[in-house]
Amino acid sequence: MAELRRKSEALKKAAPSAQPTELTPVEAVEQAVEAIEQDDPNFETPVEDELIEVVSLDAPGKVKNIFKQIETKIVKPDNRRHGRRRFDKKGGGRQKQEKRLNRQKYLEYKYAARDILDNPDVPEEHRSNVLGQIWAKGERVSIEESLTFIEQKQAELVLPEAVADSLRDLVKRMTTRR
Repeated sequence: MAELRRKSEALKKAAPSAQPTELTPVEAVEQAVEAIEQDDPNFETPVEDELIEVVSLDAPGKVKNIFKQIETKIVKPDNRRHGRRRFDKKGGGRQKQEKRLNRQKYLEYKYAARDILDNPDVPEEHRSNVLGQIWAKGERVSIEESLTFIEQKQAELVLPEAVADSLRDLVKRMTTRR
């Protein structure tokens, strides 16, 4: 044990002579900046502890409050529009009510119209088209459109006059205001 103590004391005495002279943190930073500017290949960067000391010694004697809240002012943009312009409004609002076909009566319409179009004077290839177009125009646009379509098909001689009249009556019976 005594021998180990002697060796450690000898090492302690020899260690300060082996180390280069101590630099203050400011001098260490200045030396590093000069070496970087001159691209000195022999320059050794300071140990991390020395760098930490440099950072922590920037304001000696002053303790930083790490819980301090930083106050920032929020700058509101000045170019905000106040209110809406007349053409900025979007949305349709309420639409004008029109007479249209009642969606609840679609099955009833379909069976009644098939019976009417089962007439031998109506060509087979036009039956489903007329049936669907009358309902689609009457439900989506208005019954005036479907009545116009019936007149058009009557003018094209696809529908005879008796069939066209009965289809008009059927459309008028199935209307509702919506």
